[in-house]
Amino acid sequence: MEGYREVIWDKKRIKERREFFLGKFKNFLVLDIETVKDESMINDISDPKVLKKLAEEEDYFIPHPYHRIVAISILSIKMEKNNGSPVLKKASFNTFVSEDEYLLLDRFWSEYKKAHTIVQSEGKQPFISAFPVLITVNGKDFDMPVIKLRSLKYADRIKENFFISIYLDRFDKWEDKYPRYTYTYTNYHIDIPSDIFNKKVSLKNLCYLCGIPVKTEGDGSQVEKYFKDGQLEKIGKYCSEDVKATAVLFSFINRYLLQGMYLFPDDEEIQRITPQIKVL
Repeated sequence: MEGYREVIWDKKRIKERREFFLGKFKNFLVLDIETVKDESMINDISDPKVLKKLAEEEDYFIPHPYHRIVAISILSIKMEKNNGSPVLKKASFNTFVSEDEYLLLDRFWSEYKKAHTIVQSEGKQPFISAFPVLITVNGKDFDMPVIKLRSLKYADRIKENFFISIYLDRFDKWEDKYPRYTYTYTNYHIDIPSDIFNKKVSLKNLCYLCGIPVKTEGDGSQVEKYFKDGQLEKIGKYCSEDVKATAVLFSFINRYLLQGMYLFPDDEEIQRITPQIKVL
């Protein structure tokens, strides 16, 4: 075809294009939540379908609005480049557990704000220079929808509610300069099973395939019992283990499957980051 010039996709060019499109992603937020049934809401709404399922099926997975959050674990990572190599600039790993759901959600949105890079210059308005990329396992279908739904209950009290609006923004259709976190194909939320493997897969199964140890403190089915027994720190430890395993899993995938596409720490660096479990 006249005027047509074939693009040669050699290894060098592929790496250059990856750097061009993905080099801006330097902030990451790995997260997980633990929930129990909101008994008050179940009784107040008294949806006959939900009540019937609860009576008939022991392992019935209740609809998202009925999940009461009891723990949120957040690993915030900020990276930079030094002589072309990724360097961990800053990391914070906090897990919050509480009987007061408002306190958890208020802390979550505060941590979400901190995961941004906000530049403050003298005499000028502060501005955001980098937005965090969320990293989850099934977080697009569960964790973030539940966080948003349950935030409705406390929307007038959450201090960083401007950052809720940033999460919900949709004005930059192609994400040229600004994220659309709620868009299914957003670049700012990597849900490992759906975005990399196009399939719902459990964290435990993914970690097993990579040889990553996971879960020493019970399993999800025991969270309700731990909560009723007042064993909040156990829930916090369980939630923290999920987040660390998710971060190590993504590091493994980034290194071996994505060939270092993202500026992300190696698994040894992640293993050295210790969670701070805080009962609120």
